[in-house]
Amino acid sequence: MKTFLKDTLFRLLSLVAPRIADRASILMYHSVGDRADYFNNVSPRAFERQMAYLAHSGRRVISFAELVRRLDRRETLDGAIVITFDDGYEDNYVNAFPVLKSYGFPATIFVATDLIGDADKRGIQRLSPAQLREMHASGLIAIEPHTKSHPKLSQLDERATREEIQGSMMAIEDLLGKKTTVFAYPYGNYNDMTVRIVQESGMAAACTVEEGTVSAESDPYRLPRNSVDRSTNMAQFRGKVSRVIDLYVRIKKFRRRANRF
Repeated sequence: MKTFLKDTLFRLLSLVAPRIADRASILMYHSVGDRADYFNNVSPRAFERQMAYLAHSGRRVISFAELVRRLDRRETLDGAIVITFDDGYEDNYVNAFPVLKSYGFPATIFVATDLIGDADKRGIQRLSPAQLREMHASGLIAIEPHTKSHPKLSQLDERATREEIQGSMMAIEDLLGKKTTVFAYPYGNYNDMTVRIVQESGMAAACTVEEGTVSAESDPYRLPRNSVDRSTNMAQFRGKVSRVIDLYVRIKKFRRRANRF
């Protein structure tokens, strides 16, 4: 029932949503596999269908670096779409990478460097150093830092926060021989100190897990992303790459405020 109501709302909002021409949408994936026990999993079939939709939408899929460049130069975002993955699961290489290559879509994978090659608590394997090197060498996939151990950064002191952020940057730079430029906050958890350290560490931008589209006025260190998970059907996916998601966020915020009274 909840999914039906959300789908209906997304479809209704699509009738009144403004065009996305002056904005961009950042998509956030985690696992691309057949894992019914993990909410942040998207099936390979669903992922393929979503990428096919983007390919036929007439919209450009650009790299995160290109998005940052456009924001820095205040160039039009032109309805662009950016694809990101958090945590660096091996199924990103096995299931998502071939699809991205087939469409020529760039993507960014944010990796917790101390966990490279390990499995998570569900037994989902993470990317190996060799797989990270191969994807980086393709020129299509950017590997970027997501801390060392994937903590909630707002709960750490300044020294530990700096070690998590800068330690993951150095690990990726040593592994791949590249400069890291963008960052993702684990769990979307951060505070003002976290943002300051990310800036001081030389990152050009960082992203959250807050929903919405990116505009020229967006804070580059608090960029919104739209999560794609196993509950995301095509009606919702279309909304997440359009201004529908902005209207949906406004409605959720209004309902939360109304519930306080």
